[in-house]
Amino acid sequence: MIDFDTILQRKGTNCHKWDSLVSEYGKDNDIIPMGIADMDFPCSDEILAALRKKIDERAFGYCEDPLDGLRELIVERYNARDYNITADDIVIATGVVYAINNVIRAFSKPGDKIVLPVPYYTPFRPLVEKNGCQVLECPMVIRNGRYEMDLAAIEDAVDERTTMFIFCNPHNPTGRIFDEDELREVADFCQRHALWIINDEIHADFTLNKPMRSILNISEYTRSHTFTFLSATKTFNLAGMKMSFGFITDPQCRDRYHQQAGLTGLESINSLAPEAVKAAYRSSALWEKGLIDYLRANCAYACQFIKERLPQITVYPNEGTYLLWLDMRNCGIEAEKLNEYLINEAHVQLNDGVYYGRQFAGYQRMNCALPLSQLREALERMEKALNR
Repeated sequence: MIDFDTILQRKGTNCHKWDSLVSEYGKDNDIIPMGIADMDFPCSDEILAALRKKIDERAFGYCEDPLDGLRELIVERYNARDYNITADDIVIATGVVYAINNVIRAFSKPGDKIVLPVPYYTPFRPLVEKNGCQVLECPMVIRNGRYEMDLAAIEDAVDERTTMFIFCNPHNPTGRIFDEDELREVADFCQRHALWIINDEIHADFTLNKPMRSILNISEYTRSHTFTFLSATKTFNLAGMKMSFGFITDPQCRDRYHQQAGLTGLESINSLAPEAVKAAYRSSALWEKGLIDYLRANCAYACQFIKERLPQITVYPNEGTYLLWLDMRNCGIEAEKLNEYLINEAHVQLNDGVYYGRQFAGYQRMNCALPLSQLREALERMEKALNR
């Protein structure tokens, strides 16, 4: 039986999610961290068995080929979802963010503009700016209770210096899975302006309430101009293993990616990670299905709780990811003090909305990937503190 209810003791294990709170608030703090996007669930038994088998080899030298035995599994998994990729299309990296950085370095130059929908995943802006490029913010607007991109708002701001579009689907932090007509709108926009598409699909496995289609195959243009990046580490709670992969279908673009990656060791993967990912894709389907069902129920519970008992919070139900985007501007607490208030009064840590765009003070991102008992406790603490 797969157990997602047991509470793992992660504090004191050099776990960033939990032990960063220890360093700031002391080892006896009882804060429930619901910010950093990793999950408080044990890995599948199949993954643990594969790692133990590798450990029993008692030596951990360089990998001859980190994708050995993995290419076929990746192709099978994603072609079943209509990605239409080949083994040659696959590239690897130590993480999706680092892979995106590699693309920006290889395919842009200082002074370029890169389109970034807002709110955005926190690391995206620094990636753009630290590579000497400018962020061209594309506002996401609320229509019919959900976030949608307003591409018309930036049409006149796009010029010959605009070279890329960073696309995140399912979207972090709003939890949107974009409809096919939205994907086509983005594809047409990028083709009209000759933009490369950096496509972050790290949450693609978390399709909780609707199916997802990748922008990779929306058109011939996106097929040849999109860099798509994913990771098993997000789905199977292996983030510390440091391994991701991507699809680049154009051979010349792929060669350019490899050339830049070779300057940084981006494709040098530790010898344990491939074994964990192979076990994930080969034999952990039952665990994965149980996880998605559990997350779907957790997110639904949190949304219902907030609507019924914390009506001053506007919650945007997620279609994908295990993250909820909360508008807490009506809670009667100054936006710049909200995060601190939740920690000190509710003993709950969320992610401050300003990390996803300066205009989102008063918003918070909530991670629901934890045992239901902890989720319930956190929400009840928030209710008590906010209604005080």
